[in-house]
Amino acid sequence: MRDIPSHRVAIVGPGALGCLLAASLGRIGVEIRVLDHDSQRAGLLQHSGLTLEHGGRFEHFSIQATADPLRIGPVDLVLLCVKSPALLRSLPAILPLLTQNTLLLAWQNGIGHLPVLQEAELPCPVALAVTSLGAHLVGPGRVRFGGKGATSFGFLREAPEEAKPALQETAGLFRRAGLEVRVEEDIQAQVWNKLLVNVGINALTVIHDCENGALLGNSGALQLMGAAVREAAEVALAKGIAIAPDPVARTIAVCRATAANISSMLQDVRHTRQTEIGAINGAVLEEAMRLGIPAPVNAELFAAVRGMEQSYLPG
Repeated sequence: MRDIPSHRVAIVGPGALGCLLAASLGRIGVEIRVLDHDSQRAGLLQHSGLTLEHGGRFEHFSIQATADPLRIGPVDLVLLCVKSPALLRSLPAILPLLTQNTLLLAWQNGIGHLPVLQEAELPCPVALAVTSLGAHLVGPGRVRFGGKGATSFGFLREAPEEAKPALQETAGLFRRAGLEVRVEEDIQAQVWNKLLVNVGINALTVIHDCENGALLGNSGALQLMGAAVREAAEVALAKGIAIAPDPVARTIAVCRATAANISSMLQDVRHTRQTEIGAINGAVLEEAMRLGIPAPVNAELFAAVRGMEQSYLPG
């Protein structure tokens, strides 16, 4: 992994984030291999490549894409960018990419992916990525940059000593690509800090069908935002998670900083896709019930978004 541009990187899931990461690494000469469950879309990406829109400029990148993991084979680094609901069914497909020397970096929102990854018997070390980067998928292989943000990496569980340099080198790779990246000893705190923000913003943007910033001018939405975040923070503290101070103020600050963004959850609903509501507000609700902590606002937000999903998802 020393000669970074030659190192073999696979991105699993060419959604908004996967395409943004592919473009970022492609810009510094890293050869990207994309694994997509959709063979038709993989063929389109293989033929047409990837286009990044950033500040009115368009950059085009050639990529290798396939729906067959055997055509990729073992790699040094896997960026697992599928949405949380697709994680469980994606893990068997990525096994041909993994060896004991591979680093798997998982980029899911919420906390629903944590038990799935904990229980999976994978042959390689697993690390988590927590990011506030913004991206919007305009079409297959066409991504619009939505805003800068900090990114943190850290191991899901205690990792072997030989795996730690690989995570540091991966952080260096992304810094070369222009991302602000830190390696954290306690990645769980970062996972929950982001979760608290998502708990307060995402479902409400779906319910009000609005950009993030529109919530700030809606007193009812702001009241629900604060209540949902406080419920989730109480759950985190009960679990012994070292969350950052004043999560409600942080959520409002993120909402203001990303005022023009369309949340990933609202993007999913507008495209009639399954959302990550179960991994965000739903996962908080499950933990709250297990701990005996009331979470009525998260229950309300979860039920509202799940109801919308059920109106368009088969079954």
